Amino acid sequence: MPKPFLVEHAGHLSVAIALVSGFAVAVALADISNSSFGLGGWSAYILVAGLIAFLVGIIWLATHLRSVRDFRVYLEEDSKAAFVRSVDDAEYLAWRLPMKYEEELAAKKKSFGLK
Repeated sequence: MPKPFLVEHAGHLSVAIALVSGFAVAVALADISNSSFGLGGWSAYILVAGLIAFLVGIIWLATHLRSVRDFRVYLEEDSKAAFVRSVDDAEYLAWRLPMKYEEELAAKKKSFGLK
């Protein structure tokens, strides 16, 4: 069963949200400072919405990267006993990450002879 779109493309989407909202903040700040873009009274609203969206994108990216990093730590384990102890955590992270991480976990489990 395929994973949701937001899970499969979390890294790309979070970066896109951060970039687009960062651009919106820059335009709003430029409009507030010298009214060169003609946003009228909307520049303050665009600034607030852009800052909120920027924070959401950055936090989403940070949590995604932290999950990937933690998953990689579990997969780097060379001891079968230590891997078996942490396989539940690795499976949970693989469930929260895109499908390719579940495939990597399955290959690691197969190399250790686990189901």
